[in-house]
Amino acid sequence: MLASWFCRQGRERSCNSDAATVGQQRQHLLAVLVDGAEKGPRGAELARHWADAGLHALAEVTACSQVMVHARLREEQASLRNGFLRDIASYCMVSLDQETLVAQIWHCGDCRVGLQGQTKTRWLTTPHLLAYESGLPSPRSREEHERREHQLTRCLNARRFRAPEHLAFSLKLGQMVLLGTDGYWLEHLEAGEPLHRLRDDASLPTLPVGAEPFIEIAQASDTDNLKHFQFS
Repeated sequence: MLASWFCRQGRERSCNSDAATVGQQRQHLLAVLVDGAEKGPRGAELARHWADAGLHALAEVTACSQVMVHARLREEQASLRNGFLRDIASYCMVSLDQETLVAQIWHCGDCRVGLQGQTKTRWLTTPHLLAYESGLPSPRSREEHERREHQLTRCLNARRFRAPEHLAFSLKLGQMVLLGTDGYWLEHLEAGEPLHRLRDDASLPTLPVGAEPFIEIAQASDTDNLKHFQFS
């Protein structure tokens, strides 16, 4: 079955700071997508590092229990102090059992996981953004609305471990799982901005839900920022 990887640097970004990893471990299809912020000096490097670390954490924890995955991620986060003290990122991770069709999802920040529909994407996760917090008064201006749409309430950083939110879903054979950075789902899909005019980096790995392992990934990226692993 064919998976795909789309990634494009935003026209207001100095480099592409998104990264992804995908892997196959027996019947499990694993994927991690990371969106590194440009606020720190090494956002792109953090994205690539955490994409690798997250995928190997999923592969090492065979049962993929919420507690065990959180424990591995906490260990990895502690090591970020050595090189990424001023950098932050958002990420999402998926472990899909191709036999039971149960998908486990971990997400932190404004990356999202969804299902591809014929005309519209059904998002399974809610981003950790101020605009999605309940109980807030309505924004008083367009500027405040835009600020809320981009203000993270949870993120990956070296100073403090913020546990990712965990969800589990039963999927159907033939569905396609999407992982998207905010440049894709917010700026392109929701705001309707054409891909060639996006300000932010935009990434979208697409994964098939099926009994057969995928053997090929169709790539359309301006940067070499996708890794594919085969675990025993």
